[in-house]
Amino acid sequence: MFGLRKQVDISSGIEEKVVKTVERLVGNALSKTESVLASLHERADLLDEVEKLKIEKMRREEEFAKREREIQHKVGLERERQKQEVELGKREAKLDAQQEALSADKKRFEGQMEFHEKRFTEEVGYLKEMIGQLAKRLPTAEVKVTRRG
Repeated sequence: MFGLRKQVDISSGIEEKVVKTVERLVGNALSKTESVLASLHERADLLDEVEKLKIEKMRREEEFAKREREIQHKVGLERERQKQEVELGKREAKLDAQQEALSADKKRFEGQMEFHEKRFTEEVGYLKEMIGQLAKRLPTAEVKVTRRG
């Protein structure tokens, strides 16, 4: 009986040690599992945050691209407006130059007309005077006709 009692005492001591060891191992495994789960949750939260940030980045990039397109469009419109203003300025300058040239031509023409009119008047005066002098110098002939009968 002594051997059996010892065996029971030994087996209950071993059983206690096994239970404690198993409890300790299970406790360690649970704590490691909990920390792994916590890190997995943290990683999942971080991945969610990364996805949100990626979406936010894409949205901002799209907004930036849209603004950039709008700015490029406005710059293009402004360039076109300035180009048209330059063309209009050129046309106006050309028209002003043509008007000045026409005005100068008109003044020159009027001056020429005055000169020709004056010269013509002088020439006509000279011709009248010459004809008058010729008429005085030409002999006059008088014809007397008598009728008989």
